Amino acid sequence: MTSYNYQVSGAQVNPEQDGEGALLYKTSFNFLGDSNYQWSERAQGLSEILQQESLPLVVKLCSDNVVKSSAQSPVDLQRPLLLYKEVKGKKLHAKNLRRSSAVRDVNRVVYQLAGSHITIPESFQGFFRAVESRDEPLQVVADVSRLMPASFLNSEPTEGYVCISSLGTETLYQKTSLPNGLYRPNSILEDTITYVNKRKSEKKKLVRCLNCSDERGKHVLFPLEERGRFYIAEPSAKFAKHRNVDSGCRIYKWTEFDPIKIKGLRVKMLHGRQPQQECQFTGFIELAQVTEEHTLIGATMSSSPRLFEMAVTTEPFFIVAKNSHDLDTTPLQQKCLKFAKNECDEYMQAIKVKKDYDIDHVNGSQ
Repeated sequence: MTSYNYQVSGAQVNPEQDGEGALLYKTSFNFLGDSNYQWSERAQGLSEILQQESLPLVVKLCSDNVVKSSAQSPVDLQRPLLLYKEVKGKKLHAKNLRRSSAVRDVNRVVYQLAGSHITIPESFQGFFRAVESRDEPLQVVADVSRLMPASFLNSEPTEGYVCISSLGTETLYQKTSLPNGLYRPNSILEDTITYVNKRKSEKKKLVRCLNCSDERGKHVLFPLEERGRFYIAEPSAKFAKHRNVDSGCRIYKWTEFDPIKIKGLRVKMLHGRQPQQECQFTGFIELAQVTEEHTLIGATMSSSPRLFEMAVTTEPFFIVAKNSHDLDTTPLQQKCLKFAKNECDEYMQAIKVKKDYDIDHVNGSQ
């Protein structure tokens, strides 16, 4: 018997059996619709399967493998799996941290490891700040306009205007609180605008504003005199000319950190989508390493499909549904394909919780 860990990231599943501790099961099963598939006789690793087959494709774990699973397992390997998309790229491995005051000195902050390890793809649309760096955001919109970055983070609600209608040269704004988020400056607006105030009355006002687009492309205005907490996310060519700008107002994508110095670096995520899985994520993480990885995005074949990402390796072995493309019109497979298509791009960019399967290979198993 040989045993190895197999890395899978995905949504958690509930065990189908009661009892505490690990569940031990063989991969022979009765699956609704499984009899419709014509399975290949030869078992192969995922790397070999990808060389010979095109995606999407239905596979299942070879019956010569025994999986040690638990309630924390992200994917139920008892069932057939729909392999949807091949992914190659860099991933950042990190550990969750819990921030608290020191026991003997409440003014000193300490960090402790907490929860599961996570992986962050290079396509993750989030920004970080090193914990040990100076935290000195810009405090007036006018300072942001002077630098005119490609994008900046508004880290607390700020009074401004949002466009609610635009017909030709007539634009109507609403005075409101602009939420936290990433904004892209377009220009400086010095003009008289028409806006709706909190009493729903139309007013006209001469303004000097930073004209921006939010993350959904919505047109908004930040008055230059407004105060808040603003971080430069993506510099522009103009920003590079300001050599005296304090680095305390900068935040970074993790791909901007030096990979040689990344191990042990503690950072705080200031903008980005949190992991969907429970992992005690606090926003504080300790970076471990960056790796080049070859993975597959897939979906569980169930009435409530879930996406997962698994490493492309030579082991364990899977068998292929030779007629899976012929069954793309069946209700279950069609549902899983539609789910994977709609959710895949967003899932590829998400932070994922890292889980390992213990898979034993038993010679001569039926």
